[in-house]
Amino acid sequence: MVIPLPLVSVLFQRGAFSADDAAATAVALRIYGLGLPAFVLQKVLQPVYFARENTRTPFYFALISLVVNAAIAIGLAPLIGYTAAAFGTTLAGWAMAALLWVGTARMGEVARFDRRFWRRLWRIGVASWLMGALLWALTLLLGGMLGTPGLDALALVILIVVGAAGYFAIGHVIHAFRMSDFRAALRRG
Repeated sequence: MVIPLPLVSVLFQRGAFSADDAAATAVALRIYGLGLPAFVLQKVLQPVYFARENTRTPFYFALISLVVNAAIAIGLAPLIGYTAAAFGTTLAGWAMAALLWVGTARMGEVARFDRRFWRRLWRIGVASWLMGALLWALTLLLGGMLGTPGLDALALVILIVVGAAGYFAIGHVIHAFRMSDFRAALRRG
């Protein structure tokens, strides 16, 4: 969400894909970024239903989400143009996540987020915001490189590497997560 223009321009801006196209795509990418946490939540919540052999409820929620997506995308298109599709997808993602979450309330304590989740959630948010600030500042510093063909790809790599390293370092320092959690997950996977 913080660096959509550098991402889009370095990856796609060439040939018939102009700077105007890159700017428009960056706007849509930023809107889609707002829905990313919802799609992650869906991946966390859907297995709760599947573990109970309940595939019907998530299917019905997906149908509702589809209707939300279509209504927003089609309904807002005459007013806001191409961004309506991005808003539709993002809001439908949040609707699906909300439906899944509310639906788990009937499943008892085992389906609820534990104290560790709630303790770490705000820290993960802080780490994300600080990573965003780091990326924003770094984009200002690398502005000349980002506008220079040949150096723009290097600048994007620097942004990605420093952003990822910054996120993990900040998250570790403020106890949003432990690196041992990631190592254990890699060993299991």
